[in-house]
Amino acid sequence: MTETFKTEIQPNHAENFRLRLNGAISHLTSWEQQFQNANDEQKILNFDDLGTNLHTDPEINLSHLEDPGEQLLFIQLLDLFVLKHRIGEKNRILSEQIANRPKENRVIGFLAALGNGKTTIAQDFADDLNTNLFTREPYVENPYRAKSQQDKSYMLRSQLYFLFSNIFADIHAHLQPGVMISDSSTLTDIFMWVETYRQMGLLSEEEYETYNQLVDLLKPVIPKPDLLIGLLPTSINDLKKGVEERIKAKPEERESEKVFLENDNLEKQVKVVEGLLKTIPEQWNVPILTMIVNPIKIYEEQNYDLIYEIRRELGILGDWLNPQPEQVVDKATRILARSKKGQIIVIHSKSMFSGKTTAQCLLAERLGINQVLVFQPAAALRYPDQEGAVISRNGLKIDAKTVKRNDLKAVLRDIKKYNIRPENFPHIFIDEIMLFIGQKDKAQEAIEVLEKLRQMGFNLVIDGIDYTFQEEPFTFMHDLLREARKNDNWHQIETSTHCRYCSQPAHGTRLWLINPDGSRKIAPYGFNFVHPGDTEFEPVCCDKHPSCVDQPSNFHRQELPT
Repeated sequence: MTETFKTEIQPNHAENFRLRLNGAISHLTSWEQQFQNANDEQKILNFDDLGTNLHTDPEINLSHLEDPGEQLLFIQLLDLFVLKHRIGEKNRILSEQIANRPKENRVIGFLAALGNGKTTIAQDFADDLNTNLFTREPYVENPYRAKSQQDKSYMLRSQLYFLFSNIFADIHAHLQPGVMISDSSTLTDIFMWVETYRQMGLLSEEEYETYNQLVDLLKPVIPKPDLLIGLLPTSINDLKKGVEERIKAKPEERESEKVFLENDNLEKQVKVVEGLLKTIPEQWNVPILTMIVNPIKIYEEQNYDLIYEIRRELGILGDWLNPQPEQVVDKATRILARSKKGQIIVIHSKSMFSGKTTAQCLLAERLGINQVLVFQPAAALRYPDQEGAVISRNGLKIDAKTVKRNDLKAVLRDIKKYNIRPENFPHIFIDEIMLFIGQKDKAQEAIEVLEKLRQMGFNLVIDGIDYTFQEEPFTFMHDLLREARKNDNWHQIETSTHCRYCSQPAHGTRLWLINPDGSRKIAPYGFNFVHPGDTEFEPVCCDKHPSCVDQPSNFHRQELPT
């Protein structure tokens, strides 16, 4: 719909409309109770009678609606009702198409408070899949939106317009091939925005109840996303700063958003989102992927780790991860089961984003968390709450001790100092081992520390990246792999991922440098940077998409010992 309607309604228009809507809901509910199990012919005949009643009932009297916007809302309500009950051949066919859509067709929606970056991440994900971000009914086409921002008596009609438009948009999206991505969803408008406006006093309790009665009536015909991505801010202050920046960038377009900076309205909306992330999966059987994002930095970064987790949740990482983290766990479990005590497993990859830490977390659960002691170097910290835990990009977490000095010998000292024995903790996990830079140029010392722990009877599971962004061996990683090749008690499991830009496997990790103006450039070969985990990194194939620029002309990348 492209026409913008002009509304001329009497002063008591809000209550008149709500009462008409209540009457229509009552008639539709009564019809359902009598005829929902009738045959197709009976439904068609009796629905004609229902339409007559809606136009002649003095409390509803749809024939006397003068406002085109209200006329449209009631037409859309009836259109969705006949679709729900498959009244008519067209609706029967459409219902069958929706029910039998191919499994590979998926619709992804977002749920987040204002300013939390859902549009940015949705667009990044659409770009990553080389698809379009499908847009819902533009705000400018809602004849009540602008008025509702100035006069709350229009809010119910504005939200109904969004509700019906979103339902039709989602129906269309479910019938499209491939993955369809939207920065919102019908469920987002139904629950987050309506509840937010109720708490802000912009929607009365009576209007809120009527709206929910209508949602209950239409629930079977409301398409559910295959995945709803919930975004929560790192902090309310960050979210407020993000909204302030949005308004500053487009003051005329976002003038109405200033109200969310008042009276704790953003805090209220975030709490609404937090509640919905718990209730929607139960009440609507919709899977939710929850992510914590920084509303300030979200516009500056490529959000590759977030995209990675969305793909993982959708089960479309099969062309990226090889083997899958679950397969790594199976292989490591078999190695430990068939070998005597004192084994070392090196999980490694040529680039970041290959699922190594996820595999470690899953393996710890398989072996038993109380059987595993985990260490990580301070240089590996990439999340605010990672000081006491190893955290994978999909949110899996295992308690860990952070080694402040990034020295492997500190691990051995702690084991001896606290008299930790294999009988109590048979498995020692070490995450991002290549960042124990105390042994950066002391490969033999690193091997000796690990071998000493192995000889004490511990099983060690360590993970690391083979190459820096310059495509050079990452500290002593290649030396560990040589040891795994010649020592029967050492084992290696290589994981891999997909190039960010083409179909080839990733052979390196690109580092992007962010300029003050937000522009990016690929880091040069001589840039001294080793800290992992930032979203400025991405896996690349290195052949078509080199991991850095200005490599020496005589540079030759070393092959892995494996």
